[in-house]
Amino acid sequence: MKWLLSILVIANLGLWLGQSLNEVPGTAKQPLHAPLMADKIKMLTPEEVEALPKTGEVEGTPKPEEIYACYEWGSFSNNDLKQAQQVLSQQSVTATLEQKSTGEAARYWVYIPPLPSFQAALEKVVELKALGVEISFIIQEPPLRNAISLGVFKDERLATKLLEQLKRRGVVTAQKGVRNQEKGRTSLLINNMSAEMAIELSKMGARFPGSELKQINCQ
Repeated sequence: MKWLLSILVIANLGLWLGQSLNEVPGTAKQPLHAPLMADKIKMLTPEEVEALPKTGEVEGTPKPEEIYACYEWGSFSNNDLKQAQQVLSQQSVTATLEQKSTGEAARYWVYIPPLPSFQAALEKVVELKALGVEISFIIQEPPLRNAISLGVFKDERLATKLLEQLKRRGVVTAQKGVRNQEKGRTSLLINNMSAEMAIELSKMGARFPGSELKQINCQ
């Protein structure tokens, strides 16, 4: 039995020696994955996470309200022109003046004739809202001081349709007239105005009877 044990010891010794000779000196075992660099890891704040680009969002693409274009706003009488310029100035919007010829197309205006006082006009506006008329504006410049504007149209048929609707609602004092026939009217040309600001100016149509905001080619 001793001779069998000696043979096993010699065989194990030979196997260990063979493995040792096959290893390359100085070679360290490589991990399956590169170790994480803990000192390079940073936790983002909620503000930093919010600032990250959203999926599908291309950096530098303007948002809808950041799209700019050129517009013509007008035309205005001398009195309305000063107020329109003041509105633009309050919004830091610059514009150039353009005189309109006397042959400019007419606008059809639906309105309530001037009332005795501003207080009477305010009471009329409250009455109109009770009847479901939301769009109205009290004119404060002569010769139509304390009149109430209800809408301005290029197409006379649209003005007639509005007038009929108002009559059915009980607004019996509403009338239809023609605007833009007086001389000395002026339009405002606006460059690089945002779409958001254009929407705000469009809402002021009743405040400036006979005026219209339209997009034009930039020059």
